[in-house]
Amino acid sequence: METKYGMRVDKVDFELYLITLKNKIYKLLPLKEEHLDWSKYLNTVIVEVSGLNELFNNQPQLISLLAKLEGLYRLEDFMLYRRTIFECLNIVEDLR
Repeated sequence: METKYGMRVDKVDFELYLITLKNKIYKLLPLKEEHLDWSKYLNTVIVEVSGLNELFNNQPQLISLLAKLEGLYRLEDFMLYRRTIFECLNIVEDLR
């Protein structure tokens, strides 16, 4: 893969990065469940995914991931929040 700056990203390195990203997204579950500052952490994840989207020229999957992450702010129902987190994890898995 190549970024918009012409930097080549090895497939193995990208897959390792995606594992890290999945872990960051998954961490949103216990943060919200334990009533910790999940929204601040979500801000950081959104900034990272937004940057990733820019690096790889607006990939449709990343746009969908950003939309779902942004939507988490408005979800009151924890089960819907949880389901959306797992949908986000599936999108990241599909990037592999």
